[in-house]
Amino acid sequence: MSSERHQIRFIASLTVNAGSIRRIIDQLNFAQTRHNPLENVLTTPLFAGAMSLNAIRDLKDHGHTVMFDSGGYYVQTGRIEYETLYGQLMRIYCEHQWADIYVLPDNVPRSQDDKETIDHKVRSTYEHSCQFFHAMPDNLKPIAMPVVHGHNYRQIDACLEAYINLGVKQIGFGSFGTLGKNSQVNVATQSALELARYTVQIAHSFDIKVHLFGMGVPVVIMMLYGIKADSFDSSSWLKAAGFGQIFLPLMRAYNITHRNSVSNLQKGITSDNFRLYCNITGHTCALCDCMECLQNQKMVRAAHNLIVLSETVEMLNTGNLGLVPDIYRYTSQRYQKEFDKWLPFN
Repeated sequence: MSSERHQIRFIASLTVNAGSIRRIIDQLNFAQTRHNPLENVLTTPLFAGAMSLNAIRDLKDHGHTVMFDSGGYYVQTGRIEYETLYGQLMRIYCEHQWADIYVLPDNVPRSQDDKETIDHKVRSTYEHSCQFFHAMPDNLKPIAMPVVHGHNYRQIDACLEAYINLGVKQIGFGSFGTLGKNSQVNVATQSALELARYTVQIAHSFDIKVHLFGMGVPVVIMMLYGIKADSFDSSSWLKAAGFGQIFLPLMRAYNITHRNSVSNLQKGITSDNFRLYCNITGHTCALCDCMECLQNQKMVRAAHNLIVLSETVEMLNTGNLGLVPDIYRYTSQRYQKEFDKWLPFN
C-alpha cells in the first residue's frame, strides 16, 4: 500500500462572463501570490456564452485543466428540464472537444423531494448517463465523469454498479443537502457526508477517483479531505464575495463590508480582527493591504477568497496543520469537534 499523503484538488467553478474572468485574473496577478487558484476550472458550456468559452479555452491553451459540467445544477434550480438537457449537452460536447473532463447529464435530487421523486431522479441519472456515455464520441469516453446521486445506500449502490460496469476512471458525487430559493445552495449534512465517504471507499477499491460537486467553503474542505475525496469544485468564493464576505483558511466566512452581529450567517468582522485572523491562519496576499478595496470591491474579495481556498488545500495536502488549534480557538468549538472527527492528528 502506498504511504504517500492523500492529495485533494480544488477546481474553481467559473461559469461567469468573459469580463468577470478577466477581472478575476487581473486581481490574482495583482495579489502576487505563489498560488494558482485557476489551475483547475469548471464551467458549464450550456450556460456560458461564446466569449466566456473562448476565455476558458485560452486558460486551457495556457496549461490549465478544464472540467465541463453537465448543467445538473440548472436542472436542480429549475432553469432547464432534465429531458431537454440530454440533447443540448451532447451537441455542445461534440462541438467543443478540447476540455479535460466531461460530466454526464445528472438529475439532482433535492432535500424537498419525496421518496418516489428521488428514486426516479436517481434511476434516470444512471440510466441516461450510461446511454449518453455510449453515444458520445469515442475520444471523450476516457475522460467522461458520470455522477452518483442518492439519499440512501441502495440508490448509491445502483449508481456505482452502473458506472463501474462502464469502466470509467472518475465519478462525481452530487447529492448534498439543498437549501434556499430553488434549492440553489448545497449543504454538507451529516448523512450526505457519510454517503459521500461510502462512495469514495467503494470507488477507490476499483481505482476510480471521486469528485465532489458544489462544496468548498474553507471549514468544510477539511471534511472533504478527511473522507479522501480526490477533488471538489466550488463557486462559494464568488457567491460569498457577492454577499460582502471574505474567507480565511479553515475559518467560516465573515462579512467585511459592514459590522453585523445580528445575523449569524452575515457575521461581521472588524479590521483589527481581520488582521489578527490573517496572522493566526498565516494568510497573506497583496489584496489584503487595502482594507477599503476588500470592503468595496466584489472582485477583490473574490480573488482573495480564491487564494484562501488554495491555501487551505495546500495546508491539508502538505500536513501543515500546526496552526489548527489556534485557528479554532478563535472560531468555534463545534468546528474543532468536526476537525477531530474527520481529520484527527494521528
